[in-house]
Amino acid sequence: MSHRPLRASESRSSTARPRRGGLTGRLTTLFLPGTMAFALAGAGLVAFAPPALASTTATFSYTGGAQSFTVPANVYSISVDAFGAQGQDGPEGGSTGGPGGEAQAQLTVTPGQVLQINVGGSGGYGGSGAAGTGREPATDGGAGGGASDVRQGGNGLNERMLVAGGGGGGGNWIGSAVSGAGGSGGGASGTAGGNGSDGAEGGGAGTASGGGAGGLGANGAPAAAGGAPGLGGTGGAGASGAGGGGGGGGWFGGGGGGGIMSSPSATVGSAGGGGGSGHGPAGTVFHTGVRSGDGLVSITYAPAAADIDVRVTARPQLGILVPYLRYTLTANNTGPDTVTSATITVSLPRGTSATGLSAGCTTSAGTVTCTYEAIANGAGAAKSFDVPLHLLSLGRVSVTATRTASTPTDPNAANDSATANCTVISILLATCS
Repeated sequence: MSHRPLRASESRSSTARPRRGGLTGRLTTLFLPGTMAFALAGAGLVAFAPPALASTTATFSYTGGAQSFTVPANVYSISVDAFGAQGQDGPEGGSTGGPGGEAQAQLTVTPGQVLQINVGGSGGYGGSGAAGTGREPATDGGAGGGASDVRQGGNGLNERMLVAGGGGGGGNWIGSAVSGAGGSGGGASGTAGGNGSDGAEGGGAGTASGGGAGGLGANGAPAAAGGAPGLGGTGGAGASGAGGGGGGGGWFGGGGGGGIMSSPSATVGSAGGGGGSGHGPAGTVFHTGVRSGDGLVSITYAPAAADIDVRVTARPQLGILVPYLRYTLTANNTGPDTVTSATITVSLPRGTSATGLSAGCTTSAGTVTCTYEAIANGAGAAKSFDVPLHLLSLGRVSVTATRTASTPTDPNAANDSATANCTVISILLATCS
């Protein structure tokens, strides 16, 4: 018996009753001219978010020397929060040192990379400028605060990835004169130190492009040293009076505060050192003058993870000579990170072979292996192959696709496999679900 060929607008279809639990399947049978017939089926699928991998925080405190951090496996990005140190107060009641700055950034790294961590000290390590000397230690200025930084590839200043500036040291006084406080550490830029009496100038702030100027001394005292890349300037001396505060360390250091010589009234006050500047890549968040005491660096990271949700579908196709089942393997990246590579493997049913493979797919010894390149979070990539139908294909044809490798780590094994089932009634009739 032969069927009347359908007109272009004609089709015959039937809809299956809803299954228990409210899931409805739709089965459509298409009758083609002659004796060839195929059936297609689909069902609703629900995607679940992958479990998040726990983050870890490593904290580095001031030690007075360089420290190191080795990037763990599967970590490609770290979140760094760095604080520069506060400048020292002027001794025995002198003016306060400026607070250190903060720099927060996300840094790109590679597993196994060794980073150098430098945590600034209050008046110590981290490029802080030395205090200017007065007529006695009690009238010296305060030393600057050290910058805190993270470096890659070496110890040089040009290897700094992230810098939080240190605050300037406070000035000092003799008698009842007012001395200058230290400037705040950056931030993108520090702030200038406070002025002393009789024209003693505060040290200039370190900026993104240069060190702060050294403050002028008063009553014949020499000018203080200016800041330089990575280094705060030394405070100005006041041999018969009070020394100025040292500049804070930073991307560029703050200038030293001006010292002051004694005056006939014997009442004099020196100036504070300028704060150093911070530095970081685009997107760095800076805060100026937020840290008291020594600096601090914290590094937070989590292993990269990308959950691949494997899907496989089968669709009967009408070939010129031989009909076939076309299988489509889809790797959906549900995140949270980008998939850099993935492999999905299929074991073919006994007695079948694969043809028409997509680029990146190979077949050998009854299997099909498909490799995938980068897949962004929320995106998917599909590859396909065909299984020709013949008399040995009769009956149930079941194909399971499994993720066998991927980078980075897949945190969710529950969706690593999927199966497509077809029933081959004859080489002229097949239904798939």
